[in-house]
Amino acid sequence: MSPRKGLFAPSLRPSGLPVNPVKRALTVGVASAGLTAYVVWGSVVQRSFEWVDLYLIPLVFVGATLLTAAIGLVGPFLRALRVAVALDEGGLRCEVEEYVAYYPWVLLGPATIEPDWRGIPTLILTNESGRPFAHVPLLGKGAEANGTALARSHERRRKEPIAPAPSVARALARQGRPLSAWLEALAALAAAWDKRAGYREQAPIDLSELTSLVVDLGQTAEHRAAAAYVLLSQRSPDLDFLKEAVTEAAPPLVQLLVHLSPAGKAIVSRESIDEVRPFLETDETAAIDGAG
Repeated sequence: MSPRKGLFAPSLRPSGLPVNPVKRALTVGVASAGLTAYVVWGSVVQRSFEWVDLYLIPLVFVGATLLTAAIGLVGPFLRALRVAVALDEGGLRCEVEEYVAYYPWVLLGPATIEPDWRGIPTLILTNESGRPFAHVPLLGKGAEANGTALARSHERRRKEPIAPAPSVARALARQGRPLSAWLEALAALAAAWDKRAGYREQAPIDLSELTSLVVDLGQTAEHRAAAAYVLLSQRSPDLDFLKEAVTEAAPPLVQLLVHLSPAGKAIVSRESIDEVRPFLETDETAAIDGAG
């Protein structure tokens, strides 16, 4: 997951070797070197070992050092390469090997950095019940600095108060409906507004409330997505405003509904929607394919 404009995604890839595992490997190497000196002394001076034993000395020394380094470094290194996390406006995007998930802020617990049994600093991400779902070894000063910055941003954003639901929340909410039915209901809202506004009657929704809702990062992704979809379904949507409000840092659901709206492809391209595709539900990805 590469860093993108507006998306907090620092690289957590290994940028060096952690101190403690290296020290352990060197300690074992020194012990092996001491054993080597003892065997050489016994073979050459005391002649208590056979000369053939000398051929095993390099193998013992190299083997013990590499085995210790492998136990302490190879596993965490490979794990760090298989985990990618990024913060966006609505939550956290996480890829752990083949497992891909999106966690909104309300479902996230604390993010901490603690040393594992090897002494390697590890970024630990938890859900709302406190159960860890990702361990990211931070190998090297660069990765550790990026992990610390991500954890701080995570905690600061997670502790921000949740904004109260707007008055139009009921009309915008998905309410468990299939995506197609939800979009039809939102399009009907937009059509009703266009019709009544044209006759100077009281519109069923207030557009100013919708515009405020789209840019309010304290609202749920569902409400922001629905508000953006209704705005883009108007006869003359304000594309400039929506281009500024919906960036690549928007939650996947927001980007999806903008992309599926009548004028949304000018804001969220197919390339951008493919970036968030792994974090969408099955019926949502099907809608992307159906829209071409």
